[in-house]
Amino acid sequence: MQQISQLDHRFTEEGASFFLGWDIHRHYEEDELRSAELLHLVVRAHFEPPGAMCGTEYDDSVACGHCGAGARQVSDLILNTRRIPKGKDIAQTIAGEVVVSPRVVQACRDQGLHGAEFRPVRHRGRSGLAPAEWSQLVITSKPLKLHARTVTGNHPFDLDEGNRHRCPNGHVAGLNQISELYVHRKGWDESDWCRTDKLFGMRQGELRPEPRLLISQKLRQVLVGMKARGFELEIAHLVEGPGRKG
Repeated sequence: MQQISQLDHRFTEEGASFFLGWDIHRHYEEDELRSAELLHLVVRAHFEPPGAMCGTEYDDSVACGHCGAGARQVSDLILNTRRIPKGKDIAQTIAGEVVVSPRVVQACRDQGLHGAEFRPVRHRGRSGLAPAEWSQLVITSKPLKLHARTVTGNHPFDLDEGNRHRCPNGHVAGLNQISELYVHRKGWDESDWCRTDKLFGMRQGELRPEPRLLISQKLRQVLVGMKARGFELEIAHLVEGPGRKG
């Protein structure tokens, strides 16, 4: 790891790249996933164009001037739903807008799961706007405070010691999540759908900083039981003690 970091810094100083891309995949045994209180839901099904390019309205006047976080969605989510990957139950635009299939909505209602609302999505096609079968996932539970043990950075070999991509106002924890998620136990009301208080990413064009999604063990069992697709699960850790400041 240290050698790769040194090589990356050297190549960067020379105006080149040691590697062009990276992605972290974590693999767990079934008993590890079954014993976790909370899990990080990692959406793997992505699509574009995002809502703003289809007519979804946002109020950017309330967004943070430094990181761009906090823009309010003020209309229904409008998408070209034909671009949603086929055969998936959970998907996300490149701007972080998350949609779920009708069967996920129904399963959550049947099981009495809480912590989220499922709001209407409208499809923009050649003939204009029309109702869509998809729903927008909007987390309504209290955000979980990100713990300082969560490692963030630009990539696994650059942890952004200069805080270039961390918001001084406390909104964005970093450009990317490097470690598993650690969140403060205090404040979790056992909601089935949760999100972190801190965001990840940056505002660039249509890209927006976004939180991480967490789900309860009960919700995991529902999604696994119905063989829902479009995501992976990682273990999230509930931690006692002080969380990240800001």
